[in-house]
Amino acid sequence: MDVKCTMICEEAKHSQNDDLEAGTAKEPKEETIPLRYRNGQGGVDIERVRRDQIQARRQVVRAMIRYFKNLRRRD
Repeated sequence: MDVKCTMICEEAKHSQNDDLEAGTAKEPKEETIPLRYRNGQGGVDIERVRRDQIQARRQVVRAMIRYFKNLRRRD
């Protein structure tokens, strides 16, 4: 999860730098927030974001456990 977040953050930084150099902005800030994370008042539903992050972490841990089990079976 952290790797994915880091990659997204790096892409966002590069995108922002490109926009600043070109002197244009691609989209208003509100349009960059996925609909499922909007709270209806123009903000971000932090609880939904946290739940999705927890779910993603669980999926990563489960995938790692499956990977290690498969490694053990090969031996």
